[in-house]
Amino acid sequence: MNNEEVKGLAKKFLAGKATTEDKSKLHSWSALNADDEPEVVFTSKPENAEDVKSRLFDRIQSKINTGDQPIYERSIGTRLWYRTVAAAAILLIIGTPAYLYNAGSLFKDDLADAKHIAIGKNTAILTLANGKQINLSDAVNGKLADESGISINKTSDGQLVYEVKGAAGRGDENRLNKISTPKGGQYQVVLPDGSKVWLNAASSIKFPSDFVGLNQRKVQLIGEAYFEVAKDKSHPFIVQTDKQEVEVLGTHFNVNAYSDEELTKTTLLEGSVRVSLDGNSNAVHVTNAFVILKPGQQAVLADGPIKINQADTEEAVAWKNGYFKFNSESLSSIMRKLSRWYDVEVVYKGEISKDRFGGTISRYKNVADVLEMLESTKLVKFKVEGRRIIVM
Repeated sequence: MNNEEVKGLAKKFLAGKATTEDKSKLHSWSALNADDEPEVVFTSKPENAEDVKSRLFDRIQSKINTGDQPIYERSIGTRLWYRTVAAAAILLIIGTPAYLYNAGSLFKDDLADAKHIAIGKNTAILTLANGKQINLSDAVNGKLADESGISINKTSDGQLVYEVKGAAGRGDENRLNKISTPKGGQYQVVLPDGSKVWLNAASSIKFPSDFVGLNQRKVQLIGEAYFEVAKDKSHPFIVQTDKQEVEVLGTHFNVNAYSDEELTKTTLLEGSVRVSLDGNSNAVHVTNAFVILKPGQQAVLADGPIKINQADTEEAVAWKNGYFKFNSESLSSIMRKLSRWYDVEVVYKGEISKDRFGGTISRYKNVADVLEMLESTKLVKFKVEGRRIIVM
């Protein structure tokens, strides 16, 4: 984006008029221009929010107007305030507004070890139907394997692509491939039918290497994934988790089904999906045995019937777009996300804070930056020992 586009999007953001697409552009730009220096903190100091917005935009505008070259080519100091808008936004504590100001780093000795914790990256293990395992981080780009006429390739941009070569054999729902991401990992795969899947950290997906001859395209998910399903009305695409099935023909949706989360959430961005209990989509005699979602809706499943809520779709797919978005979220929920992405252990000392937090920040920032911003609310304190985060 050129300077005028950047300035226009920043102005819309600060005015609260930015669309989901606008915000996505801002976050993508900020990820491109990320650096390792924490540049913002948050405080509960009472201050007029409009004054904060006005001052913030003046700083952004002044930085943009310092030259005509692309912003990502300038110095860290020049990028500082615009990146604040795209990567950090304004953090809110429910019931207590927390305003953004430029106060440099809050780096402390307690967080010294956090600076050495690696940021998550594209890494996964591919397990073929014959049991052979391939570490996708170590594998060179190009063809990795052939299975029944299906070529499995690793691309230069970190994707795994299944391609049908010639007359492929008939699919076998019992001969499955599996892709697993560890804590601190993520990966993208293009399935044999052309469907795209983004896997979040500590997740796995099982699927036939070939869907030919199968009545349905069924995959098994543990953890979280975002799907863009190739349209095929004759062969429904089904995502099976331990508690539910999601049936689609062609659509975009996100499924969060981590075993350590109380709720299983299915968020629809485009198209239509049927979410059913335990795969029993025909059990109409059971109240809410299945629901059909419309775009912008989220199916929430705990131990009872499926509920439908209006979704914050930006929050649901923030991880896939490269950032965290916390929306009135508990500290324990935030720490679970940090634990999975940064591959750290989280322990609690004393009672867990019942405050709820909101805000956004790039997933490609160091975990110390996230902890510093949470600490600056004065509601929680952290100490990092090796790869252990102690919440106090």
